Amino acid sequence: MLKRSLLFAATTLAVTLPFAALAAPPPSEPPIGGNGGRGMAILRPCASAQLAAAVTSQTGAMMHRELRIMLTNVSQRACAVDGFPAVRLLDERKAPQIVAESFSRTPRLFIIAPAQAAAFMLRIATGDGVTSYRSVHTLAIIPPGDTAPILLDVELPVAPTIDVTALFPAALVQFAAPRSGGEQR
Repeated sequence: MLKRSLLFAATTLAVTLPFAALAAPPPSEPPIGGNGGRGMAILRPCASAQLAAAVTSQTGAMMHRELRIMLTNVSQRACAVDGFPAVRLLDERKAPQIVAESFSRTPRLFIIAPAQAAAFMLRIATGDGVTSYRSVHTLAIIPPGDTAPILLDVELPVAPTIDVTALFPAALVQFAAPRSGGEQR
Protein backbone atom coordinates (compact mmCIF):
# COMPACT_ATOMS: atom_id res chain seq x y z
CA MET A 1 0.00 0.00 0.00
CA LEU A 2 2.90 2.35 0.77
CA LYS A 3 4.38 1.69 -2.69
CA ARG A 4 1.01 2.47 -4.24
CA SER A 5 0.71 5.76 -2.31
CA LEU A 6 4.23 6.83 -3.27
CA LEU A 7 3.57 5.94 -6.92
CA PHE A 8 0.33 7.98 -6.85
CA ALA A 9 2.09 10.97 -5.24
CA ALA A 10 4.94 10.85 -7.76
CA THR A 11 2.50 10.60 -10.68
CA THR A 12 0.42 13.51 -9.36
CA LEU A 13 3.55 15.64 -8.88
CA ALA A 14 4.82 14.79 -12.39
CA VAL A 15 1.47 15.81 -13.92
CA THR A 16 0.94 19.05 -11.94
CA LEU A 17 4.54 20.35 -12.01
CA PRO A 18 4.52 21.33 -15.74
CA PHE A 19 1.24 23.26 -15.21
CA ALA A 20 2.74 25.11 -12.26
CA ALA A 21 5.72 26.09 -14.42
CA LEU A 22 3.36 27.44 -17.10
CA ALA A 23 1.62 29.62 -14.54
CA ALA A 24 4.88 31.23 -13.39
CA PRO A 25 5.72 34.54 -15.08
CA PRO A 26 8.48 34.33 -17.70
CA PRO A 27 11.86 35.75 -16.70
CA SER A 28 12.38 39.29 -17.96
CA GLU A 29 15.45 40.99 -19.35
CA PRO A 30 17.09 43.46 -16.97
CA PRO A 31 16.35 47.09 -17.86
CA ILE A 32 19.02 49.07 -19.66
CA GLY A 33 21.24 50.59 -17.04
CA GLY A 34 19.58 48.55 -14.32
CA ASN A 35 21.44 46.49 -11.77
CA GLY A 36 18.83 43.93 -10.87
CA GLY A 37 16.62 46.33 -8.91
CA ARG A 38 19.23 47.31 -6.34
CA GLY A 39 18.43 51.01 -6.17
CA MET A 40 19.03 52.17 -9.75
CA ALA A 41 16.24 53.69 -11.82
CA ILE A 42 15.26 52.09 -15.10
CA LEU A 43 16.87 53.97 -17.97
CA ARG A 44 15.55 53.94 -21.49
CA PRO A 45 17.68 54.03 -24.62
CA CYS A 46 18.56 57.54 -25.75
CA ALA A 47 15.99 58.78 -28.24
CA SER A 48 16.78 61.11 -31.12
CA ALA A 49 14.63 63.79 -29.48
CA GLN A 50 16.99 63.76 -26.45
CA LEU A 51 20.16 64.22 -28.47
CA ALA A 52 21.87 66.98 -30.43
CA ALA A 53 24.53 66.02 -32.96
CA ALA A 54 27.66 67.91 -33.97
CA VAL A 55 30.81 67.16 -35.91
CA THR A 56 33.61 67.95 -33.48
CA SER A 57 36.54 67.15 -35.77
CA GLN A 58 37.24 66.27 -39.39
CA THR A 59 40.49 64.95 -40.71
CA GLY A 60 41.39 63.62 -44.09
CA ALA A 61 44.28 62.16 -45.93
CA MET A 62 44.60 60.39 -49.21
CA MET A 63 41.67 58.11 -49.79
CA HIS A 64 39.66 58.72 -46.60
CA ARG A 65 37.85 61.24 -44.41
CA GLU A 66 37.39 60.73 -40.69
CA LEU A 67 34.83 62.58 -38.58
CA ARG A 68 34.27 62.55 -34.85
CA ILE A 69 30.57 63.06 -34.18
CA MET A 70 29.28 63.88 -30.73
CA LEU A 71 25.71 63.19 -29.53
CA THR A 72 24.90 65.41 -26.53
CA ASN A 73 21.99 64.67 -24.18
CA VAL A 74 19.95 67.90 -24.27
CA SER A 75 17.08 66.52 -22.18
CA GLN A 76 16.55 66.62 -18.43
CA ARG A 77 16.75 62.80 -18.11
CA ALA A 78 19.68 60.43 -18.29
CA CYS A 79 19.48 57.73 -20.94
CA ALA A 80 21.45 54.64 -21.90
CA VAL A 81 23.45 53.82 -25.02
CA ASP A 82 24.71 50.46 -26.20
CA GLY A 83 25.83 49.76 -29.74
CA PHE A 84 26.31 51.42 -33.08
CA PRO A 85 24.43 54.36 -34.53
CA ALA A 86 22.87 53.83 -37.94
CA VAL A 87 24.11 56.38 -40.46
CA ARG A 88 22.79 57.32 -43.89
CA LEU A 89 24.09 59.75 -46.46
CA LEU A 90 21.09 61.69 -47.79
CA ASP A 91 20.88 63.51 -51.12
CA GLU A 92 19.11 66.83 -51.66
CA ARG A 93 15.70 65.04 -51.74
CA LYS A 94 16.63 63.31 -48.42
CA ALA A 95 16.86 59.96 -50.21
CA PRO A 96 19.48 57.61 -48.74
CA GLN A 97 22.52 56.87 -50.89
CA ILE A 98 23.59 53.26 -50.86
CA VAL A 99 27.08 52.58 -49.55
CA ALA A 100 28.57 49.57 -47.82
CA GLU A 101 28.87 49.91 -44.04
CA SER A 102 31.34 48.26 -41.72
CA PHE A 103 31.48 48.48 -37.94
CA SER A 104 34.42 48.60 -35.57
CA ARG A 105 35.17 48.75 -31.84
CA THR A 106 33.34 46.71 -29.25
CA PRO A 107 30.03 48.21 -28.12
CA ARG A 108 29.52 48.80 -24.41
CA LEU A 109 26.62 49.94 -22.30
CA PHE A 110 26.94 53.35 -20.67
CA ILE A 111 24.76 56.20 -19.44
CA ILE A 112 24.59 59.71 -20.84
CA ALA A 113 23.56 62.16 -18.12
CA PRO A 114 21.93 65.48 -19.06
CA ALA A 115 24.46 67.80 -20.76
CA GLN A 116 26.90 64.86 -21.21
CA ALA A 117 27.76 63.25 -24.53
CA ALA A 118 28.61 60.11 -26.44
CA ALA A 119 30.77 60.08 -29.55
CA PHE A 120 31.54 57.87 -32.50
CA MET A 121 33.93 57.96 -35.41
CA LEU A 122 32.82 57.88 -39.03
CA ARG A 123 35.42 56.99 -41.65
CA ILE A 124 34.61 57.34 -45.32
CA ALA A 125 36.94 55.57 -47.71
CA THR A 126 37.15 57.59 -50.90
CA GLY A 127 38.67 54.85 -52.97
CA ASP A 128 41.76 54.88 -55.09
CA GLY A 129 42.60 58.57 -54.86
CA VAL A 130 41.81 59.07 -58.55
CA THR A 131 38.05 58.65 -58.68
CA SER A 132 35.99 61.68 -57.72
CA TYR A 133 32.68 61.22 -55.93
CA ARG A 134 29.61 63.40 -55.81
CA SER A 135 28.81 64.93 -52.44
CA VAL A 136 25.78 64.99 -50.22
CA HIS A 137 25.08 67.63 -47.60
CA THR A 138 23.09 65.68 -45.01
CA LEU A 139 24.05 62.86 -42.68
CA ALA A 140 21.20 61.04 -40.92
CA ILE A 141 22.17 59.51 -37.56
CA ILE A 142 19.84 57.09 -35.78
CA PRO A 143 20.80 56.21 -32.19
CA PRO A 144 20.64 52.54 -31.18
CA GLY A 145 17.14 51.65 -30.01
CA ASP A 146 15.41 54.45 -31.95
CA THR A 147 14.05 54.83 -35.47
CA ALA A 148 13.95 58.62 -35.85
CA PRO A 149 16.99 60.26 -37.43
CA ILE A 150 18.97 63.27 -36.29
CA LEU A 151 19.88 65.26 -39.41
CA LEU A 152 23.32 66.81 -39.51
CA ASP A 153 24.37 69.36 -42.14
CA VAL A 154 27.82 68.26 -43.31
CA GLU A 155 29.24 67.78 -46.80
CA LEU A 156 30.42 64.22 -47.40
CA PRO A 157 31.43 62.21 -50.46
CA VAL A 158 29.18 59.33 -51.50
CA ALA A 159 32.04 56.86 -51.42
CA PRO A 160 31.92 53.06 -51.64
CA THR A 161 32.37 52.31 -47.94
CA ILE A 162 31.68 53.85 -44.54
CA ASP A 163 33.11 52.58 -41.25
CA VAL A 164 31.16 53.42 -38.07
CA THR A 165 32.56 52.84 -34.60
CA ALA A 166 30.52 51.85 -31.59
CA LEU A 167 29.40 54.74 -29.41
CA PHE A 168 31.67 55.56 -26.50
CA PRO A 169 31.54 58.15 -23.69
CA ALA A 170 32.75 61.49 -25.05
CA ALA A 171 34.99 61.88 -21.99
CA LEU A 172 37.12 59.09 -23.46
CA VAL A 173 37.80 61.09 -26.63
CA GLN A 174 41.42 62.19 -26.69
CA PHE A 175 41.87 64.15 -29.88
CA ALA A 176 43.00 67.64 -30.76
CA ALA A 177 40.61 70.55 -30.40
CA PRO A 178 37.84 70.69 -33.02
CA ARG A 179 38.93 72.23 -36.31
CA SER A 180 35.64 72.40 -38.17
CA GLY A 181 32.17 71.11 -37.71
CA GLY A 182 28.71 70.68 -39.02
CA GLU A 183 25.52 72.05 -37.63
CA GLN A 184 22.44 70.13 -36.66
CA ARG A 185 19.23 70.87 -38.49
